[in-house]
Amino acid sequence: MAASSIAPTEPTVIDEHGLRVMLAAACRRLHARGLLAGAEGNLSCRLPDGDLLVTASGVDKGAIDHTHVVRVHADGTPCHEERAHALPGDPRTRDTTCRPSSELGMHLACYAARADVRAIVHAHPPAATGFAAAGIPIPADVLPEVPVVVGPIALVPYGRPGTPALADAMRPFLATHEVFLLANHGVTALGTSIDDALLRMESVEQSARILAVARLLGGAQSLPPTEAAVLASLHPRYEDASRTNCT
Repeated sequence: MAASSIAPTEPTVIDEHGLRVMLAAACRRLHARGLLAGAEGNLSCRLPDGDLLVTASGVDKGAIDHTHVVRVHADGTPCHEERAHALPGDPRTRDTTCRPSSELGMHLACYAARADVRAIVHAHPPAATGFAAAGIPIPADVLPEVPVVVGPIALVPYGRPGTPALADAMRPFLATHEVFLLANHGVTALGTSIDDALLRMESVEQSARILAVARLLGGAQSLPPTEAAVLASLHPRYEDASRTNCT
């Protein structure tokens, strides 16, 4: 049989502009699905050189576009386009008029703790945020998609948004979790890509909605312990999370 003339598929490399477009599109998707409203939420991704792209502060996520995405260095200092000495006449489509999200510190802490993380999604999905506001963990032994797709979910104590207290509250859980219920303040999901983090965010919200309905109907039934253990074994974070806060 003759050798195939079709070359192996090469991995797609997305340039900076493409990543800006993807971050903005992810914001609009979250807004359209009711997982955040107005200027709530913030997203970021890590570039190959270690710099970060992060959504700008105070921008309506339902109307955001790639011009509202800001580039900063890994220590949080602004790149050229964000500095006061940006050249006169620099187009508005660059970052000269935007400030990064006030919760940039949370993103920096996550990236510093996890070299494998390439993107972060923070949103205020109503059902999952309801669990966080009530101080109730989302159990991992009821719905199979929670242990398999989402992994262990950390219930993080309150830290004031936009201050170092938020990152400080998350640090004990960063090495062992990808999803965090932030007390009184929404949900943060980490991923190896923007799509990966977005998938976790949407999955945890869908799970929270199902659990809330199940409780209204009389209570959620747990999976058999042996089945729950098998499902947990499919996610690499459970063994690590058992040493911190596995739900």
